[in-house]
Amino acid sequence: MGEIIFSQLEFIRGQTLKIAQDLSEEQANIIPAKFRNNIRWNLGHIAFVQDAFAFQLNGRPSLISAQYRSFFANGTSPENWTEDVPRLADIVEVLEQQPKQIASILPGKLDERVSKPYTTSSGFTLDTIEGFLNFTLYHEGMHFSVIKMYKKLIQS
Repeated sequence: MGEIIFSQLEFIRGQTLKIAQDLSEEQANIIPAKFRNNIRWNLGHIAFVQDAFAFQLNGRPSLISAQYRSFFANGTSPENWTEDVPRLADIVEVLEQQPKQIASILPGKLDERVSKPYTTSSGFTLDTIEGFLNFTLYHEGMHFSVIKMYKKLIQS
């Protein structure tokens, strides 16, 4: 696949940002009936996972606030938030910067093997930077679909 991954990350992220661009803070906080997360959580989760897969799990330092783990990691939910969560605009800013940061830090490193391979919740093992980045495209696409559905639910 090669370095085209950087263009794909930018394109997919553009689609995510486009679907989120007209949301208010209040809309981003609505948890639709029978669900446990909201749009803010999904956007923050995308940012958290992208950072973890592009940098942290590859032995590089995180480029986002440490608080993203407590708010947006797997198993977290806005139903359990007790502190001030990052503002929607702040999450959007992180999302806007990530593809550029990845493209500036990881060129020529896609074939690097990680010291500890990672097996996803669906059972797929990732062991190269390229594998991690490719998986984030799938991951973001899943959450894009959730955000799209949530928007329909809260705006109807």
